[in-house]
Amino acid sequence: MRLFHKLMTKKIFKVAFFTLLFILPIYQACSQKNVIYKNVDSKEFSQGIKQAKAILLDVRTMDEFKNGHLKNSGQLNYYALDFRKKLLLLPPGQPVFLYCNTGYRSRKAAEILTENGYTKVYNLEHGILEWELKNYPVQIEPDAKPDKENNMEPDEYLALTKSNQVVFIDFYAPWCAPCKQMMPAIDSLKTQYNGKITLVKINVDASKKLVKDLKIVSVPYLLAFNRGEKIFEKYGAMSRKELDELFINTLTN
Repeated sequence: MRLFHKLMTKKIFKVAFFTLLFILPIYQACSQKNVIYKNVDSKEFSQGIKQAKAILLDVRTMDEFKNGHLKNSGQLNYYALDFRKKLLLLPPGQPVFLYCNTGYRSRKAAEILTENGYTKVYNLEHGILEWELKNYPVQIEPDAKPDKENNMEPDEYLALTKSNQVVFIDFYAPWCAPCKQMMPAIDSLKTQYNGKITLVKINVDASKKLVKDLKIVSVPYLLAFNRGEKIFEKYGAMSRKELDELFINTLTN
């Protein structure tokens, strides 16, 4: 009986040992894939980029970069075909701090880095919109060309929202993919409800003072007013079906 117990113990030990040898590499691989980046606010981001070996990277377009960027930041366009290839040239052992306008593109860049073994990756969660909202400094290049399309100043906005009419407002940005997807529906609704609802598009890049006053940190940002009273508010895109239901059930009743 003792001999049988001894043999079984050795057998169990061998099985456990070889099982461990088989599972450990898989576990390590999974652990590496599960490494995640850290979303931080402007305060923590501003402190982190002061580290001696910190890499600060703006992942917006060059035009966006020139119109206001963080001091000492590099620039890589997230939408460029070679973005991923160039991004992965960053030294993996150093802290990488990423930002864009609202945090979307920089979050996607952070995912690419962490999926490829980078372990010190930080994303400015609400982007440079929050950074400026908190009054942190930005640098504007001498050859910057400010976007002026669909600009709105605070006094114009106040008059619009306090007017004796139903107003639907779409805060968008030229670089925002969900905004672009919604634009055909917004333009169609503007024509369809002409004379019934005032539909206005406001470009956040061209309306920075208003954006700061309203504390907008993300787009699309959709609002509706009826004779000065806010009756609808939403951050994020809406489908054409959802917009139709909103206009029929809320804005025209």
